[in-house]
This record gives sequence, C-alpha cells and structure tokens, in this order.
Amino acid sequence: MTIADKLLLGIDTTISGMGIVFIVLIVLWAVIVAQSKLISFFTERFKKPEKNDNLVSVDKVVAGTIDDETRAIIMAVVSHYEGIPLSRLEFKSIKAL
Repeated sequence: MTIADKLLLGIDTTISGMGIVFIVLIVLWAVIVAQSKLISFFTERFKKPEKNDNLVSVDKVVAGTIDDETRAIIMAVVSHYEGIPLSRLEFKSIKAL
C-alpha cells in the first residue's frame, strides 16, 4: 500500500466518521425537539385552570358595615393569596359587596 493509498483511506475514514457523528447529532436534536413538543402538549392539556374566585374589590369603606375582625381576615386572605407579607400590606379602603 502506497502513501497515497494510505492518505486516501485516512481521508475516507475521517469523512465517514464525521458523517456518522453529524447524523447522530441530527437524530438526537430531532428526538429532543419531539420530546419538548410532546411534554409541552401534555402539560398544557392537563394543566388545571386557574380560578379567579378570590378577587377582592377594594374601593372604599362603608362606615359601620365591616368590623375589625373581618378586615383582619380579608387582609390575611389577600396577603396569603398575593404572597405579600402582612407588614407590607395596607388597605386604604374596603367596600362590602
């Protein structure tokens, strides 16, 4: 085997190896994209709908209708629901619905 034959065999082996590596990388990319789309499809399909039942209307205080205990409960619920510490929460007015 001459040096030219050995050189051509080396180039052929290099090209074949690089081709196989790129084909495997393309297949892995396709598998990752397919898994991502499949996972996002199922998470969107089975996601629990958000409930907006806990909306609080804060407009103005109706004098004498809301006692201090009720105000404290409303503040605790809003604080928990919104994730705001009670020390940072301040109601300027509350309106009974």
